[in-house]
Amino acid sequence: MAATPSNPIILYDIPASTELKAWAINIWKTRLLLNLKGLPYRTEWVSYPDIQPTFEKLGIKHTSLKTDGSGRPHYTCPAIIDPTSPEPTKLSDSTPIALYIEETYPNVGPKVFPDASKDAQLEFIDTVVWDIIHPISSLVTAQVPAILDPRGSEYFYRERSALRGKPLETVCLAGSDERKQAWEDLKRGLDAIAKIYDRNVEGKGEYFAGSDITYADIYLAAIFLWARIPSDRDQDLNVDSVWGGIAKLNDGRWEKFMQKFEGLLQVN
Repeated sequence: MAATPSNPIILYDIPASTELKAWAINIWKTRLLLNLKGLPYRTEWVSYPDIQPTFEKLGIKHTSLKTDGSGRPHYTCPAIIDPTSPEPTKLSDSTPIALYIEETYPNVGPKVFPDASKDAQLEFIDTVVWDIIHPISSLVTAQVPAILDPRGSEYFYRERSALRGKPLETVCLAGSDERKQAWEDLKRGLDAIAKIYDRNVEGKGEYFAGSDITYADIYLAAIFLWARIPSDRDQDLNVDSVWGGIAKLNDGRWEKFMQKFEGLLQVN
């Protein structure tokens, strides 16, 4: 039995006070995929401190182990429960979810790993695309607590401050060398992505493999949606978000790229 409107896939996401309520990079990867495929789903919202107990109760496996040396399991969103028979499928982590969706629903919506492109896409994601995630994280992370619920905000602030080794509000201050370096790294990474896209499309379209959206494009779009987190720290660019700065780079290429995804931003 596949997912149906009356028995949809359940997507677990972290709520924010932003217009769409959805904001997080990794969950956007899954949400964009489900929207592109047209698969029925509904969202269950889980605050940061509730992710582990909720997933343990539901039987959703942890994504990895914590990096603090404790060896404790690390539970993250996205996760899905797909009501397939004979038992519901429970998965976490965006890329395994994407591979599962593609294999389980090969005839629903467009393929995101067409023509044996999976290995090339995943290599592109794991190497080139990853080079822009760290600088964007540095630019937006301090803004995240302000858009979360109180418990989620406290949890995120505590965990990310510990991870960075300093109070979150001191990360990438406007005008700081750290912030300037983050923008330089981001621009360099986007230049590399633009060159790969130019080589791949050969005049046949604006996406990784041409005229059709693939998982690599979804991954990149999710990063850009993450960069839309409201910011008051971009005085150096006179914009309201990191995305405002990105949209001006590479001759406005990424703003045009994201226009194609505007119809996939629904939050079910």
